Amino acid sequence: MKFKFKSSWIGLFLIAVMLFSTFAYAIIQSFYPKQTVKLPESNIIDYRLDPNLADVLIQSGATLITFEYNMGCDNCVNQKAALEFFANEYKQTIATVGKTTLFSIYLEEIVDETLDKSKITILSIYGEDKFVGANETEIFKSLCKLMVSPPATCVLT
Repeated sequence: MKFKFKSSWIGLFLIAVMLFSTFAYAIIQSFYPKQTVKLPESNIIDYRLDPNLADVLIQSGATLITFEYNMGCDNCVNQKAALEFFANEYKQTIATVGKTTLFSIYLEEIVDETLDKSKITILSIYGEDKFVGANETEIFKSLCKLMVSPPATCVLT
């Protein structure tokens, strides 16, 4: 009889600890500042995204293209035009967060005067491709391979 009495008290103690730990967690979380993620208003930007935001975009199904180039590069003008075409032509709305839209493709245009040839990195949840001085066909094939929802033109080629 004595053993049952002790086990019931132990059970009640464990239930109380679980209950109070739930309240303690809620109180502790209220002291930490809430982080808000601000999405870019356009899918073509001229700065590097915060790595945490880039991860959120990729996990949401977006494809991130980083184009690093030198302003004096000959072929870079054609590459930039092609990438902007792809970014505008293949962007789809994944979701709307408040007044900001989450697009399926983002293009970061980064000017780096130390580069001799342009560097293109295409990153999505399906993987990553890196190119140095790539042409339009290579970029298009990589987009078709890496986009979560590739455009219909990918099937035609």
